[in-house]
Amino acid sequence: MRIVVRAHDARHARDAQTLLANAGVEALALPGAYRDAPNGEDVSIFSALSGDVDDVARLAVTSLQAEPPPLSRLIGLRHAAPPALGLGGAEVFSGALALDAPPKLLASQVDGAIRVAIAEEEYVRRIATAEALGVTAPATPEPRKLKALYIGAPSPMFLALERKLAEQDGLVAAAFSSFAGFDHLHDEPFDAVVLNGANDPATAVSLCAALRRNASLYHMPTMVVTAPGDVETANNAINRGASAICSTRAPCGASLGWLFEAVRRERRRRAADHGIRALCDLMGDPRTGLFTRDAFDAHLARLAADHHVSGRPMALVTLRVLPAPGSREPEEDIWKKGFTEIASLAGRLMRDADTGAALGREFIAIAMPAARLKAAKRTAERISSVAECTAFASGEGGAGPLVFEQSAVELQPGESGSALLARALRALEVEAIPA
Repeated sequence: MRIVVRAHDARHARDAQTLLANAGVEALALPGAYRDAPNGEDVSIFSALSGDVDDVARLAVTSLQAEPPPLSRLIGLRHAAPPALGLGGAEVFSGALALDAPPKLLASQVDGAIRVAIAEEEYVRRIATAEALGVTAPATPEPRKLKALYIGAPSPMFLALERKLAEQDGLVAAAFSSFAGFDHLHDEPFDAVVLNGANDPATAVSLCAALRRNASLYHMPTMVVTAPGDVETANNAINRGASAICSTRAPCGASLGWLFEAVRRERRRRAADHGIRALCDLMGDPRTGLFTRDAFDAHLARLAADHHVSGRPMALVTLRVLPAPGSREPEEDIWKKGFTEIASLAGRLMRDADTGAALGREFIAIAMPAARLKAAKRTAERISSVAECTAFASGEGGAGPLVFEQSAVELQPGESGSALLARALRALEVEAIPA
């Protein structure tokens, strides 16, 4: 992603650029009046480290007139001055960053903002493809009530959290053990988790890490409460994906502000992903959960055209599924059943924003928006390595192992979607697959 830092003052832009660099985020600084970035701009970060929020907001409004406008517009604030509580976001900015937060936390905020931006753009793109195919997009579901889960020993933090959420028409559930907490998380949806690590920091950090190992809870906004001066627990929690840290004897207003920012970001991601999946269902094959061939070809053409306009990278993966050398050739109906299962597995292993389709009887194609060749290769390897471990019945109680031939390509200037797919197939020594 091409990230640009903007501020009226050159020193403020450079300071923000340095903080981002410390977090491993490469960004170009363009201080002063708004002007186009020389190599394009995907994410704009408007530095308000000095508190000049109104001034940078006007600068952000100017960026909306760019063609194309930035995919995401983020305001960079100090950790002590978070956005207001609540679920409503700012009209101009897509989200906020704590530029002076620990590097790991800042990097996580940037990654989360980019993930949301890609998902929302893909949702809009899929709506356009659906309309072109005569498919009516489903209605957007009503947002659910704000809800957080507190896990750990009783403390005044629970009452403070309950009061703050009640002000936002939300509520807090409590679980005083990790086992009960995970039961709650699997039984009902929550917007955030607050872990009390003041008395038992090891358990709180372990729970924070456990959330990141759970596919459905990986992005869950999490705040960890620590004992006063317990820097080690705070750092460990951030390294394991915590969104905010709060001490039991310090005001937690700032931490709650950043927790709410994480909640807003996660709600947007979930909404976009829900819409993406719903449209995939309408344009897809119910057996595999992937797009039908006609819908895939139409969307691939739109993806390529959009990425030429934006200048962002785009990649495509093709996989060829074959019986392992020396194994028995399965009967046709057994092969169809097994290939359908593999295609369905591929759909679960790729990003929600990716678009996949089964081509013919042995090929799977996956189009990846805003992705480089390296990311496409990782996706191909991940799907292949998982699927190769999957038992594949070949009839008569036997099992036939599979091998996966992989091809990954990146969109070239002027290349159409169909040409990109043809180039990926040629790498597998296949000229074309009839629709």
